[in-house]
Amino acid sequence: MTIAITLPEVPEKQRGIGSTPLRYEDIAQDGRLRLEGVWPPIGPILWGKLDFARVLARLGEQGVRAVLTHVTLEGSDEPVSVRRRVETEVRFRLAHTVDDSGAVNRVIFDTWLELRALRAVPGRPHQEPDGPLVVAARGYGQHVFTRPAAARGQHRVTNLTDPELEPILARTDLIEMRSVLRLPDGAEPLDPAPRFEPQPVVFGLCHTDGNQHVNFLTYPRMAEEAALRRFSETSGNTRLLARRAQVSYRKPCFAGERMFLLLQSYLVDDEPGAVVAFYAEPRDAPASLTDAQLPHAVVRLGFR
Repeated sequence: MTIAITLPEVPEKQRGIGSTPLRYEDIAQDGRLRLEGVWPPIGPILWGKLDFARVLARLGEQGVRAVLTHVTLEGSDEPVSVRRRVETEVRFRLAHTVDDSGAVNRVIFDTWLELRALRAVPGRPHQEPDGPLVVAARGYGQHVFTRPAAARGQHRVTNLTDPELEPILARTDLIEMRSVLRLPDGAEPLDPAPRFEPQPVVFGLCHTDGNQHVNFLTYPRMAEEAALRRFSETSGNTRLLARRAQVSYRKPCFAGERMFLLLQSYLVDDEPGAVVAFYAEPRDAPASLTDAQLPHAVVRLGFR
């Protein structure tokens, strides 16, 4: 699987590099980096090394926050070792979206990261690596600036005010949840139609973080587990690892809540995948994902 995410060219002040350790559980038995381990290195670099963290903190004091609405995670098939740190590069950019008339209607905070490590021996994640530096994974995150505590109708942010900010010139498009809540182009459905899992998932404090809601990495983890359950019914092959995850978020989930998972599995170029959507209430399964109502969150996964 080729990694499709590319890091854009940005000014030096919009880049940061750091070295971070891998957790034992970040690497699968064959040496590939699990998708759950791709995103955590961004925090120490973005918040600990880049000057832009001061801008984000001042905006937060004004009630303006960058809320994560979409993440794409991609892992390579290169084996890496838990005995060495990974070199991570982070890049960011501010941009805005426009409405049909060309007027600015959102401010977007885009982030990218790339994890590089020495190539290790396949199936030997504990062994000292002796190979060349390889790309283990890349990630992309789209954040939308908003005023979470503002009155209804006053949440949207169309400009940022800070002495260190230059005019925002870049334009981008908002990644719509509907684009993730469907089968990818060329997909051959393994399930004739999407269907709900018989039992809901239940969130506890173990799924939350300091933002007072379920951590965003919980969704792709639960989606991967649900997809493997479905593959065990369809193809019987569960010796698979998610190599690509596209995750869109609409509403947070909280400890004590339960969610019902709508799932449809498929094949693309003989590689399995699944779309998994999180709903607060049980409902009739739609005839197709294009007919589904917007969920709290949706994950589209590709496996190898």
